[in-house]
Amino acid sequence: MKPTGMQQKFVLVIGVAVLIIPQFAAAAQKPAADAKAAPAASTPAIGKLPKIWYSEATKHDFRVEVTKDLFHAEWVNIPSVAAKQGVYIRTECRRAGSKWEGSSRINMLFGIPGAPTGKDTKLCSLTVRFEVDSITPERIMGHSEALRSFDVNACRVQESKWGEFTWIPKP
Repeated sequence: MKPTGMQQKFVLVIGVAVLIIPQFAAAAQKPAADAKAAPAASTPAIGKLPKIWYSEATKHDFRVEVTKDLFHAEWVNIPSVAAKQGVYIRTECRRAGSKWEGSSRINMLFGIPGAPTGKDTKLCSLTVRFEVDSITPERIMGHSEALRSFDVNACRVQESKWGEFTWIPKP
């Protein structure tokens, strides 16, 4: 199946959007070790959390499940063309004090600059660090490793940076 120019651009845009999961603040850095938050602020009643959360930065919806010790999130509004090609984002974090620490496994199509039509995308798998600092029924906040430089041909991260993210319940 030969993708149209519009499909190619869409796949490239999706790829770039996923790589910048968090919004980059001008000086976004991995935060210094903060004083522990009050447990009530970071440990809401598990049964009262919404199931679907929205990222304004990426326009993605994530199904989130939180237990006492685990945080799971999975991208659920993947465009059907991309899903058929194996695209996904799956996040798993373990409880570490007042926050959750883990990683996101990403399978994403990336545009290959200058490649001929039909061979201009590549499915790459990568893992980025992911931390959740706070979970309330109104907001999930944290930090994620975001790509600054990526070698598509080798599917290798060349440079990354920490950036903040905020998810809100799906409207």
